[in-house]
Amino acid sequence: MGTTPSIATAQDAGPSPAIYGGLQTLAITGVHSDVGGSQRGAGIGALLQLGANGRRFGIHVEGIPPVSLPQRPSALYGQATPKLSLLNGAVRVALDARSRLWLGIGATIINQQTPLPNIFQVAGSRLAGARYEAFYRGPIRDNRFIEVLVGGAPRLYGADHFIYSDGSPSVNKDERAAELDASIAYGIRHARSEVLFGLRTINFAAQFTKTGEAADRNNGVGVMLELRRIIAP
Repeated sequence: MGTTPSIATAQDAGPSPAIYGGLQTLAITGVHSDVGGSQRGAGIGALLQLGANGRRFGIHVEGIPPVSLPQRPSALYGQATPKLSLLNGAVRVALDARSRLWLGIGATIINQQTPLPNIFQVAGSRLAGARYEAFYRGPIRDNRFIEVLVGGAPRLYGADHFIYSDGSPSVNKDERAAELDASIAYGIRHARSEVLFGLRTINFAAQFTKTGEAADRNNGVGVMLELRRIIAP
């Protein structure tokens, strides 16, 4: 993920005070599951990254604009193509003098919309809640480094909105959910730029608060490539 820029050398692995921006490309494959069964899909998304860091405190924000993930048609829903957008943000504090290990707290907002043509329905939701992060960045050698991030929002709240095209009245259902994501990346620093290669996984599960029944579940894993630019030292 877009995280703390630093001069990653054996002598100094801590992050330089900086403002940075970046773009993370994620090619992901996963499974969507609900009461109608499971569907597999794949897609490519781009997450915008922005951060500012000192020696002890930092802030990191990432977001993905609405992106569609085509899935295989199902007998129940037909050709369902979910559209997803995501915003994660957290304030971080370093736990050690070298600024290698960080903890963060912030917020997650998830929006999704899925047309279900066979049942004349469009299902959409907006969920929000507190986000917690644990982040590590350490040197390997010279200007090479490793980054590990585990983040999650254990309690997201919102509602599912079901809109019908056959004249049936729309339906709203209150929902709660949990989201967990993790990434590991190998990075290279050159002058004021960084390139990272790694893996990222995102897992999401929701249920309806009134009945306790499962709403939907999404599990995905993919390869990430991130390009970062330090704007100000």
